[in-house]
Amino acid sequence: MHTTESPAPQTGPGLPLIAIFALASLTAVGPLAIDMYLAALPAIASDLGTATPTVQLTLTAFLAGMGAGQFVVGPLSDKTGRRLPLLIGAALCAVATLACAFAPTIELLIAARFVMGFTGAIGLVLSRAVITDSTTGLQTARLMSVMMMINGFAPVIAPLLGGLVLSFGTWRDIFRVLAALVALSMLLVVLFIKESLPVERRRTGSLVSVYAGMIEVARNRRYRGFSLTLVLGFGALFSYISGSPYLLQNVMGLSEVHFTYAFGLNSMGIVLASFLNASLIGRVAQRTVLTFGAFAVVTISALLTLHFALGPSLIPTLALLFAFTTSVGLMFGNASALAMGEARHIAGSASALMGTVQSLMGGLAAPLVSLAGPQAYMPMACAMLGFAALACISLITTPKAESDYATDRAKP
Repeated sequence: MHTTESPAPQTGPGLPLIAIFALASLTAVGPLAIDMYLAALPAIASDLGTATPTVQLTLTAFLAGMGAGQFVVGPLSDKTGRRLPLLIGAALCAVATLACAFAPTIELLIAARFVMGFTGAIGLVLSRAVITDSTTGLQTARLMSVMMMINGFAPVIAPLLGGLVLSFGTWRDIFRVLAALVALSMLLVVLFIKESLPVERRRTGSLVSVYAGMIEVARNRRYRGFSLTLVLGFGALFSYISGSPYLLQNVMGLSEVHFTYAFGLNSMGIVLASFLNASLIGRVAQRTVLTFGAFAVVTISALLTLHFALGPSLIPTLALLFAFTTSVGLMFGNASALAMGEARHIAGSASALMGTVQSLMGGLAAPLVSLAGPQAYMPMACAMLGFAALACISLITTPKAESDYATDRAKP
């Protein structure tokens, strides 16, 4: 059972900007843990004496861990509150990251990456829940976009930071730096994140009844539709992320350093789109922006596939990838806010279900794009197009509501 949802604060005093920054630092663990070491994947394969598809499993394991962590902790936080799980997750994630740095074999690295993903997922799933606890309506969408904008710098900075570390160290040093960043995020939580779910709003009853909340939220057609739109959009994005090192280095001939510059530039598209989205909320309906973003993603993915079929060249490829990431950035904040708005009374469960499926989708995309070997690029483009098309279908079939088209100008 659960109590009736109480009114949530609308503005800053309940969730100041520094708290949003702290939450963004937690959600940044995911992209940092992926993008910082992308350029080192070939070096890891060489150092540990394994093949490219096997090294890709470190990505898959991390995403599987993130999915499992969100599944376990999200619903549980509806019963226990948010702050304590955030602190425990950050501490354990730092330890698991150090284990990655000292892993002597690919098998142990894969295992450590799973644990790293599991514990790092706690910050991701509960950051969305904290915002949903603390805001309602358009304010939720605004803060989701602001958090995404801050968090969007992670994939810009991560490859540059990873390349910098590789210039004077090894791939193991990347994980040492990551461990320090996770510890810093934990400090921000200690200082700036207060408990957002008061006792009277927490779910009661057995653990079975708590986890049954995921079934409850999954039955909501609108939540399901917006969540699938987000998840499938992430599948398209992660197809690009996991395939880009091999496309840009093995096929296009970029060095590790030049790859980090190219990847960081493309990642700026998400930052710019999140900034634009935050400024549009209240003036343009969320669903309108989401629809534009989704159809832009599928159109650009189709153009990229055609370009690859004709024979890829560097500048057009980078231009299309930048347009792709920019369009994706218009999707995520709106889809997430619209989905979470359908289940405010069990925000932990709603965030967990969305995040779990999202991580599993990313784990599926990673091996898909490498099936044809490190020189192949068509699987990446086809996966991007396929996921993008399915995201559009999911959005089109999601029932509409008046709240989807709410703006500040619509208020009396």
